Amino acid sequence: MADVELSNGIDGLHGKLASRDDIYFRKRNGKQFAVQLVNPRQKFTAKEKKLHSGFGQIVKLTSKIAKDPELSAPYMEDFEKQKADGGQTSLYQYLLTRFLREAKSDRDGKVAELMNLCNSVLPKA
Repeated sequence: MADVELSNGIDGLHGKLASRDDIYFRKRNGKQFAVQLVNPRQKFTAKEKKLHSGFGQIVKLTSKIAKDPELSAPYMEDFEKQKADGGQTSLYQYLLTRFLREAKSDRDGKVAELMNLCNSVLPKA
């Protein structure tokens, strides 16, 4: 296999070139890949749609909290502690991981609490 050094324009290429293409570009671990999408699913169950929607809301909430120092203040102590112990170095990634774990295990009604926070922080679509 050949090693090729790409120019900045090509090195930053990601996604599909056209919506009808079945090949998309991505970058993993600093390497550029062209991947063919085989047998993509077109239909999802109601449960899967709900999971996709919930994940999207958690991602939006996480992004909003990570960008706002006032909203992220309650999480900073735990973030710094786990970071010092060799954990997540990105506040966004720490929050996303934390929220997804809480949503998955639903400890003490955390999902409802996260959704209330999400509804109060995010603008209505």
